[in-house]
Amino acid sequence: MITWFVVKAPDLINQKKIVYKRHYDGCGLVVRIEYKEKIDVIDNNPEDSLTYSPFDIFKFNQEKSGNLGEDDYVTILHPLVVSMVNQVTRDSPALLSIVNKAIGFIFPNLETMYLTAKVKDILFDGMEIDCRASEFQAKAVCTQLKIQIPGLKMSGQKNVFLFSILGPRNATIGKRFKVGRGISNSKDLGRVLEVEDQKELTLWGEKQCNIFKGTDGWIFPPFLTPEEGIWSFSIDLCSIQAKFVRDTEFKGVNVRRYEATLGDMEHNQEEKCYCNTPKTCLKKGVFDLTKCMGVPIYVTLPHFLETDEMYLQQVKGMEPVLEDHIIRVHFEPMTGTPIEAKKRIQFNLPVTPNNKITLMKNISQALHPIFWIEEGIELEGKYLKKITNVFLIIELVKFLRWFGIATGIMMLLYGLHIYYKNKNKVTITPVHQREAFASGLDEERGPGGINVIQNQQANGKEIANPIMSGHEFDRY
Repeated sequence: MITWFVVKAPDLINQKKIVYKRHYDGCGLVVRIEYKEKIDVIDNNPEDSLTYSPFDIFKFNQEKSGNLGEDDYVTILHPLVVSMVNQVTRDSPALLSIVNKAIGFIFPNLETMYLTAKVKDILFDGMEIDCRASEFQAKAVCTQLKIQIPGLKMSGQKNVFLFSILGPRNATIGKRFKVGRGISNSKDLGRVLEVEDQKELTLWGEKQCNIFKGTDGWIFPPFLTPEEGIWSFSIDLCSIQAKFVRDTEFKGVNVRRYEATLGDMEHNQEEKCYCNTPKTCLKKGVFDLTKCMGVPIYVTLPHFLETDEMYLQQVKGMEPVLEDHIIRVHFEPMTGTPIEAKKRIQFNLPVTPNNKITLMKNISQALHPIFWIEEGIELEGKYLKKITNVFLIIELVKFLRWFGIATGIMMLLYGLHIYYKNKNKVTITPVHQREAFASGLDEERGPGGINVIQNQQANGKEIANPIMSGHEFDRY
């Protein structure tokens, strides 16, 4: 889901604070990932790894968007113009006068730093970049834009290009991942081993920030301890950790709740390596995606939740709510399954007064929100049933185990009861039972039987029976 921060009154930007309102009471446009799959999958048995390329298709969901549509117009900060000015200010401030003149040629109808356009054009179809002007300034800037902007598309007109926010990621093959399969060691399940054949990043000055931490977000190893947290790596955000909060129940399953923020590189020593320089760290809750994405844009949690108070004071209309805006995971640890996960990220651009750029002379300094995105999964139906069935089987096994133990104890007690009840009783066998026994053998075996015990006569002589009578037995 995408929720826009629509500027309430662009003509009031000269005030001390920039004013925003939540778009349509915060309902927002819904964009559903219709397909999210792995393609070109290769198994590596000796290494116990899996190599694949991610492939996503974004599709507008009218049902979940309610009365909002792709053709609705929104007024937001112009992402391309502001990003371009920020980058030139940082890298080549002497060229700002050239950029200022080029803006008038490339975006001829732009009167402020705000853009009013259809949602589908901003996200997917593209906003026009008019490079038909013959002036030197326009040609110089257009040349750089074509080199630096990924996924720039041609329009139907010559030298008119289209730029969109999500267009370059829609129905395109992402960077190639190698992850562990976890067959040899369950702890390696899903762990990122390589990205684009590189075993670590080369973006940051210290190794601890360049290593791949965690899984690719598709799958997690089982039996994680609360202290370990849940680490995941993505191309956009690099590595991020969700920390254990509490045990709870979700959809009838006992789970652990984890929450994640964007850290505090200003005060956390382990995150200092993410600072642009040792003395220029961003404040709490802000992360610069310039190195990760190649785009000068800052991310925070929505509505500046868990972000330094300074950013909230720069704008009006922010309403941070923990349950609505935190990154959270309801995680079943035995199977390593997230029953529910919500990743929420707000995209912002820093704006500051700039005397060399006509559109930005009289603005106030702020971290300007543009929109925030929620990506999430929630197991339901047959997928949730697979998890609950596991625990039904476990409970059944537990019941049968205790039932077997209880049955064994009952049989033992019954045996002891019979033993103690009869241990002082003596059974005496009557004498006549011997004759009945011998007679029974005669009847059973019959003539010619083997080992028949009976009284026989041979040649008129009596043959003694070797079995003692009861009286003979009593003598002993």
